[in-house]
Amino acid sequence: MVSKMAAVDLAKIGKNLVKCVSTGEMVPLESLWQDKACVLCRFYAKQLGALKPQLDANEVRLVGVGLEELGLEEFVEGKFWSGELYLDAKKQIYKDMSYKRIGFFSAIGSVLCKKGRSILALAKEQGITGNLAGDGYQNGGTIVVSKGGDKVLLNYIQESPADHVDPKDVLNSLGIKTEGASAE
Repeated sequence: MVSKMAAVDLAKIGKNLVKCVSTGEMVPLESLWQDKACVLCRFYAKQLGALKPQLDANEVRLVGVGLEELGLEEFVEGKFWSGELYLDAKKQIYKDMSYKRIGFFSAIGSVLCKKGRSILALAKEQGITGNLAGDGYQNGGTIVVSKGGDKVLLNYIQESPADHVDPKDVLNSLGIKTEGASAE
């Protein structure tokens, strides 16, 4: 399910600086979609990362934007993400994208609900573990931006921690055939 297509001001969010995890360089977000279409994501990195071969074959850049350095080393060492990784430590992009923060009871409820429990079971089956360090109250989303940054092709806004974009929706938004694409 793709969430409501909220308006996205690419010019505004594009001016935000993000830190490249591999080089430490600060770059404007808009530089990430100037030469290729771009998928920005925060959650379900492993599932979206599995799309990398298809995205590479179609000249699409896979970029994740996280919100803090806490847990980053473990995330990188665990190879949970196969694309480029950047940080928005000021959370300005999250604010500009209207990604909401949730409260304690919403966070607990999303883990205990049927969807949350099934995702935790699937992660456990795949050997994907997590930790409770860091800001677990900040929701994120996935945005697909056309090459050159002139159009938003998909804007998925996470409503709860158990929500995520279907990888097929990412491929469909880019006009990439979804045969063999895995979705939960």
